[in-house]
Amino acid sequence: MEMGIVLSRVRKDEKRLIAEAGRRGIDVTTIDNTRQVCELDRRHMDLDVVLERCVDHHRAVYALTVFDHWGIPTVNRQSVVETYGNRLLTTLALRENGVPTPDMRVAYTPKSALGAMEDLGYPVVLRPVEGPEDQLVSRIGDKYTAATVLEHKRILGAYHHSIFFMQKHIDAPGHDIRAYVVGDETVAAVSVLTHHWIGSIADGGLMKQEPVTDELNALAVSAVRSIGGGIAVVDMVRTRDAWFVQEMGRPTGLSDASDATGVDIPGKIMDYVVDTVDQGGRNS
Repeated sequence: MEMGIVLSRVRKDEKRLIAEAGRRGIDVTTIDNTRQVCELDRRHMDLDVVLERCVDHHRAVYALTVFDHWGIPTVNRQSVVETYGNRLLTTLALRENGVPTPDMRVAYTPKSALGAMEDLGYPVVLRPVEGPEDQLVSRIGDKYTAATVLEHKRILGAYHHSIFFMQKHIDAPGHDIRAYVVGDETVAAVSVLTHHWIGSIADGGLMKQEPVTDELNALAVSAVRSIGGGIAVVDMVRTRDAWFVQEMGRPTGLSDASDATGVDIPGKIMDYVVDTVDQGGRNS
């Protein structure tokens, strides 16, 4: 089997994925998207499958679009990556499939965004509609702070900051949960303990294993099916009496989560890639 892995940097996770591919006898071709030039009229790569590991969301979407045009199966599919890279599309997909999410609003001007926050009730979490999970995220506690943040976005923000995606803040007890879903199974889950409300590992959050209960597994798998299946991380919070899916994204932090849980997540992903090829690309 010949597998392409499209990326822009070879990080610890990619090294472990490539090592797992080697253990399964898979030949790996790394595709550096900073150098890749594609012709649309002819398929100039002979690959059985492509695994997407790009850092940049838009490069990932466009690269997968070309591979799909060439008839090469990809993990994940282009439509899945496009959806989980956009918080509005993800939320719509989750709600259409009955997956609980925080109350949210989307607005297109600072004035309408301020009105939406008043309607939601403070505190409100303001996020870019696209972008990494812990960047440019603000928890806003009152209308005066809201007006200041929105004014900054109006004056300093780029085009994408003119779309205001707002969620009602869910008061979780100091941690959030990340579930790693591969196909139809939650293969591992971790909780991130931190003093920062975002719960970022990069900011010193402590990761520890979270038991994969039937309830957690069912919700996480349902969330991934809602966006078209494949492999994803489901960011969830659990209050005293309810679960919510806050957002979803590409499977990152594989090495740290594997070390914390003892589950070989890169190996699980590579088994899924092999199964995708065996199934004629239907898994992807």
